[in-house]
Amino acid sequence: MVDRLSFTIRLLLLCLCLRSPVSAAEPVDDQQRQLNPEETQQTLVFLAKQLTANLDAIHTWQGTYLYSRESLFHRSRFEPPIWKTTYCLLPFWLDQRQDQLRVNYTLAEKPNELDQLQPPIKIGSPLNVQWIMVKGEECLELSEKRFGSVYGFPDEIQKQIGDGRILFRKWKSELERDGRFFDLRKKVLGNSSGSYAHTLELYANILSGAEGKEQQEKFSERVAITEFKLKDGQKQFILKTEYNPRKPNGVPRIRQMTYDSRFSFNPVRYEHLHGTVADRIQTYSYQKVDGISLPEKVVTEYFRPKVSGKRELTSRLTYTLIDSKLNQPIDENQFKIKSFNLQYGERMLDRTKNSAFIQGTDGLVPAEEFQYKK
Repeated sequence: MVDRLSFTIRLLLLCLCLRSPVSAAEPVDDQQRQLNPEETQQTLVFLAKQLTANLDAIHTWQGTYLYSRESLFHRSRFEPPIWKTTYCLLPFWLDQRQDQLRVNYTLAEKPNELDQLQPPIKIGSPLNVQWIMVKGEECLELSEKRFGSVYGFPDEIQKQIGDGRILFRKWKSELERDGRFFDLRKKVLGNSSGSYAHTLELYANILSGAEGKEQQEKFSERVAITEFKLKDGQKQFILKTEYNPRKPNGVPRIRQMTYDSRFSFNPVRYEHLHGTVADRIQTYSYQKVDGISLPEKVVTEYFRPKVSGKRELTSRLTYTLIDSKLNQPIDENQFKIKSFNLQYGERMLDRTKNSAFIQGTDGLVPAEEFQYKK
C-alpha cells in the first residue's frame, strides 16, 4: 500500500511539473547571427565540454521510462489508415562509473487517460525480457519464456525439463542489434554513435585542421552554427550539417540540432531534412535535479512524402520518465546473474564460449553434468 501511495505521489508531481518539449527557437528580434568558421570550431568545443560535464555528473541513475510506439497502418487503398500503439515499461539501473546497465522490457496496457494516477498495468508476454550489460563485451539476456535456439543441451535433459526460461550470455554487439533493447545512453542521453558530445568533438577536430587542411576546408563549407539570443537572457545554438544527395541531381540532406543553455546546452530539437522537408523530427524536454539536466520526455516523429508534395506522419516514438533516482546507491547484485532468480532446471546458454548450463540446487552446473531430480 505504501509503495502504491509513493508511486501515486511521484506520478502526480510528474504530471504537475511535466513540460511540453521546448521550442527550437524563441529568439529576440534581430538577435541571431551565423558564427564565422573560427567561432564555429570554438563553439563545438564549448558545447562538447558542457554536454560531457552534464553526463559525467550522472554517477548512478535508476528509474522507469514509459515507452509508446504509435504506427500508421494502411490496410488497403479503399480503407482509411489506422493507428496502432504499443506501450512498454522500461525500469533501468545505470552505474556510469562501473559502466554497468540493467534494463527490463515489459509490455503494458494503455495508460488510463482519465486516471493519470493509475500506474500502467504490465502484460505477460514472451517478448518481456531482462538485460544486463556490464563493462566489457559480454551481456546477459533473460526472456520471460524460452526465446531462441536451445542447441547445446542434451536431448534427454531437454525432454525432462521441457519448455522454460533460458538465460543467454551474448556478445554486446548481438544485444545492440535488438530493437527492443533500451540503452538510455544512446536513446535519451545520446544517439547510436554514443554521447552527443562525441559527434561535436569529431567536428571540432576536423575544423581545427587536425585532419589536414583539405579536410578542414571541405568540412567548413558543410557545417554552420547560428546563435539565437532568447528573451530570458539564455541562448540557443543551431548546428546545421549538410550532406551530399544520395542520387545525382538530388536534394541535399541536412541535419539540424538545437542546443539550449537552459538545459546545460543539451539538445532540445533535432531535424533530418531532404532539402527543406523533414523526414524525422526529435524533440526533448528536461527536468533539473541538483543542477543536472535529465531527459524527461523524448519524442521522435517519422514522416514520408506524399504525391501531393506534403508529408505524412507514419510513426511516433515517445519516452516519458515516470520515476527517477539520481546519484543514489544501487545494489551491486542488480548486475549479477543471481538477481534473475533462476529456478531449478532453468538453463543458461553461453554463446561467447559455446557452453551450456542448468540451474541445480546449488547453482549453475554444466549441462552434461546435470542430474535431473523430480
